[in-house]
Amino acid sequence: MNPPRVLTRARPAVRAVVGVGLALVVLAVFVSLTGGRAVLTAVARADLSLVAAAGFAGVAAIASWGESLRHAVRTTKVIGGLRYRLAYFSGDFARQILPMGRLSGSAIIGYAVSRPFELKYEEALAAVTVADLLNLLTAVTVSATGLVVLVVGSGIGDVRTFVAGLVGAVVVAAGVLALVTRRRDVLERVVGGVFGVGYRLATRLGISTLERHLHPESVSRRVESYFRTLDEVGQDRKRVALTGLFAAVGWVGFGSSLALAAAALGADVPVAAALFVAPASGLVGWSPLPGGTGGIEVAVTAGLVATAGVPVSTAAAVALLYRVCSYWVVVAVDAAATGLLAALYPR
Repeated sequence: MNPPRVLTRARPAVRAVVGVGLALVVLAVFVSLTGGRAVLTAVARADLSLVAAAGFAGVAAIASWGESLRHAVRTTKVIGGLRYRLAYFSGDFARQILPMGRLSGSAIIGYAVSRPFELKYEEALAAVTVADLLNLLTAVTVSATGLVVLVVGSGIGDVRTFVAGLVGAVVVAAGVLALVTRRRDVLERVVGGVFGVGYRLATRLGISTLERHLHPESVSRRVESYFRTLDEVGQDRKRVALTGLFAAVGWVGFGSSLALAAAALGADVPVAAALFVAPASGLVGWSPLPGGTGGIEVAVTAGLVATAGVPVSTAAAVALLYRVCSYWVVVAVDAAATGLLAALYPR
């Protein structure tokens, strides 16, 4: 017996509410361990004009990533306009508020941008794969540039964890690139094996719709479509360059948001330090909670202490304000975009 449709739709919402609740608890623990009331007092006294600028920079960074993906997707079909941007923000909303959303973000974004434009999901996912790889590589580039400027300009503390994260990101990107270009047979076998298990299970249970989608011939066609689109995207160097450019602008936007958050609190944080810490913290500050809550705050705090030499409580206040501007403000904009998408373009 299938569960009621209302219950099925409610499950992601319940997971999101639980995830956000846990994230708030983790933030409370973070604040209590890094200075408690002193951290909150510092944030409350922030320069609101600079806070607004930091929030704008955070939203602009996400919008830039949306443009990055748009250039990659356009190789399959010309898309754009308000509808695409609202669809991207709505996908980002799901990615930001769901537990493990950072891990499944590619699938979520691919689904979000494919539905309004009747794109095949596998084609959108191929474009997202290219955009994500370039996003990863530009994160390393922006962060490494900031680190080089810091090293040349002055001595810094222990940043070995962050450097290891940058190296790890390069290794992951190289591995994915090798897998989708040189060892496609391995990927095809893995996908075929996983979906084969699902097909046999659907057959035994008599779930006809799932059985049809997981049929080996259907899966094979989708895999071929994915690789065909991947090749089309990769061969268009101009659009690959634009995809990478907007990805890099997005990371600069997050670095700017961090620098502005620090300035709003009167903390002495060099722009180079912000450009190093913002992308690097996203790579090493992994957490299963929505938006990587907990892990990123700790990583930003540690990074600012090491690179800018600010006290822990000050660094924690900057990290907290930065996350308000670059995550919670973004989530609010994403939510508004999701509602506007449903109102303007009902399905």
